[in-house]
Amino acid sequence: MKLTKIAVAVIATTGLGVAFAQSTTNVNLWNASQNQSGALNSQTASFGNASGSGQSNATIWATSQNQSGALNAQALNIGNAYGAGRSNVFTWGTSQNQSGALNTQTANIGNAQGSGQSNVTAYYTSQSQSGALNTQALNLGNASGSGKSNVFAWGTTQNQSGALNTQVANIGNASGSGASNVSAYYTSQNQSGALNSQTLNMGNASGSGVSHVTASYTSQNQSGALNGQTMNVGNAQ
Repeated sequence: MKLTKIAVAVIATTGLGVAFAQSTTNVNLWNASQNQSGALNSQTASFGNASGSGQSNATIWATSQNQSGALNAQALNIGNAYGAGRSNVFTWGTSQNQSGALNTQTANIGNAQGSGQSNVTAYYTSQSQSGALNTQALNLGNASGSGKSNVFAWGTTQNQSGALNTQVANIGNASGSGASNVSAYYTSQNQSGALNSQTLNMGNASGSGVSHVTASYTSQNQSGALNGQTMNVGNAQ
C-alpha cells in the first residue's frame, strides 16, 4: 500500500508541474506608441511572443515607434515563438519611424525558433527613415531549428530617404529543419538618395528547411546614384 501511495503522489506532482509551465496570454492592444526626440535613444517593444511551452494569442492595432535625432535604435518583437512556444497574432498598422542620421530599426514578426510555432496575420507593417547612414532590418515569418511559421502579410513596406542607407527584409525563409508557409502581397522596398542598398530575401530554404511562399506585387524601388538592389526569392541550398 505504501508503494502505491508514493507512485500516485509522484504522478500528481508531475501533472501540476506541466500545467504550471504552460502559461497562456490573451491580449487585445490598441494604439500603443513609443516616442522619443534627441540623440542616443533606444526603444524596445515586445507583444504576443511565446517561449518555453507558453501560448500567446494577441490582436494588436496601430502600434508605432517614433524617434527624431541621431544614433537612435528601435526594436520591435511581435508574435515570435521560441522553444516549444506557440503564438497566434493579428497585427494592423504596425510602424517604425525615424528621422536623423545613424539610426537603426529592427522588426521581428512571426518568426519561429526551436520547435515553436507562429501563426501571424500582418497588415500594413512599415519601416520609415529619413536621413543618412540609417539601417532597417525586417524579419517576418522565418523558421529555424524545427520551428514552423505560418504568415499572411499584406502591404509590408520599407522606406528610406537620404544617403548611405541600408534596407534588409527577410520574409518566409526556412533553415535547419524549419518550415515556413507565407503569403505576401504588396511587399515593397523604397529608397531615394545616393549610395543606398536594398536586400530582399523571400522564401529561401537552407539545410533541410522547407519554404512555401505565395507572393504578388513584390517591388524594389530606388532613385539616385550608386545604389544597389538584391532580391533572392525561392532559392534552395
